[in-house]
Amino acid sequence: MEADDVVLAVVLVTLIGDYILQLVASVLNYRALGQPMPLEFSDVYDVAEYARSGEYTRAKTKFGKLHSTFELVVILLFWLPFCGFERVDSLVYAMVPSSGEGDERWRQIPRGILFVGILSIADGLLGIPWSIYSTFVLEERFGFNKTTVKTFVLDRLKGLALGLLLGPPIGAAVLAFFLYTGPLAWLYCWAFMAAFQLVLMWLLPVLLMPLFYQFTPIPEGPLQDAVKSYAGKVSFSFGGIFEVDGSTRSQHSNAFFTGFGSTKRIAIFDTLIKQASTEEIVAVLAHEIGHEKCGHIVKSIVVSLLYSLVLLYIMSLFLAFEPLFSAFCVTRPSVYVGLYLFQMLSSPIDHVLSLAMMVRSRANEFEADRYSVETNADAPSLVAALKKLSSKNLDNLTPHPLHVFLNYSHPPMAQRVAAIRVHAAKLGHDMSADPQADEGEAKKDS
Repeated sequence: MEADDVVLAVVLVTLIGDYILQLVASVLNYRALGQPMPLEFSDVYDVAEYARSGEYTRAKTKFGKLHSTFELVVILLFWLPFCGFERVDSLVYAMVPSSGEGDERWRQIPRGILFVGILSIADGLLGIPWSIYSTFVLEERFGFNKTTVKTFVLDRLKGLALGLLLGPPIGAAVLAFFLYTGPLAWLYCWAFMAAFQLVLMWLLPVLLMPLFYQFTPIPEGPLQDAVKSYAGKVSFSFGGIFEVDGSTRSQHSNAFFTGFGSTKRIAIFDTLIKQASTEEIVAVLAHEIGHEKCGHIVKSIVVSLLYSLVLLYIMSLFLAFEPLFSAFCVTRPSVYVGLYLFQMLSSPIDHVLSLAMMVRSRANEFEADRYSVETNADAPSLVAALKKLSSKNLDNLTPHPLHVFLNYSHPPMAQRVAAIRVHAAKLGHDMSADPQADEGEAKKDS
């Protein structure tokens, strides 16, 4: 078998194999619906609500499989019979033609920006109908969507503007490293990308996220006092507590902290503030703070940077690998096409790493829950908050294990609640004071 055939086979097997595996997992997850509701959640779900959560999962599953099938068909048709990568490359050559004189390397920079830009814009345009359906049909059907047409359009225009602002200079820098800095280009490129990632983390809460969400400082009162009291107790420094207007787009709830160094801040969706008590919000934030205190964020950044370092080195070895271009029907090898195509060739490594990262992520969630229980000493409020979030978000309470393994960055909610109760019992905490108990009894009586 020729080398280009091997490359072709690796990418095809990965793309189609991943699709089949995800399809099997979705079918198993679909069939797992309809199981009896876990008794633990009877205080936040009645029969009708639980049935509705199953319908939501079914609708998302059907939509997801239709979308992934469409994407697979498009990429295969674009790649093989249409020879799309070669056609786009020929187009950018016509837009930035060769002069035949002097150093031609610099021409790869505008060509590369155009090549990636055309493919990215085409991909974005193909995704718009799916986003419209997901937002205004699927999410609307289940009462989650609060996005207006104006907000939807503005969000995408802002995203496009950010892409046009950041994409070309970053792409130009990466290409320049590989074109002009010799054998250590991969190392220089990695250092540049690592620095950019850290700067982006620093800018995210003060410059980028406010383009899409409004951050309003939490006014003085019980919530601010409770959060500051807990943060002081665990020596967690931050730049402020902010309410995020998540309700302008969705009824889904969340709480998190974002930023880096001096821009680190606590953010709470307004939907969560309306749904949960002060004690429950503090318990959730204790979980989020636990991620930092347990080193999860730093570890994930380090793993990501190390992975990108190795990947860039391997990528540098393939930029002149003729079979890579032949497998994708490209007749003119170039740095920018090689960088783009290598991402598809490296997809098997990405898949394996993503699975390992999700296994680690689920373990981190359990550890952050334990941190909240140990430092906040209010396991009942954490359990109550998680169950409320599950109910309000119509979570699938009985997902299939294979679907969880392939797709869940967080453990299923029933497993998290059970683990919290076990850990609280080990610490001797009283779980009988669950704030949801009375409400659950009332629901059962009704």
